[in-house]
Amino acid sequence: MSLAIDMQLVDRGDKQATNFSAQLLRLIAKADRHNFELLRKGFPNAVKVFEHWQETGEYLNLEYD
Repeated sequence: MSLAIDMQLVDRGDKQATNFSAQLLRLIAKADRHNFELLRKGFPNAVKVFEHWQETGEYLNLEYD
């Protein structure tokens, strides 16, 4: 899998996607500003993928953190 595929599955609401990255992307979506920035420090690519999707609706494919 890739971050782009995980983001697509999360976007579609697929509950079958339970791997770490899919769960992380769900957590990023729910995080408040402070925790969002903490997640950015630990998982910068996952946060970039989420932000890119949020801004453009496109699925950016970056390496796993």
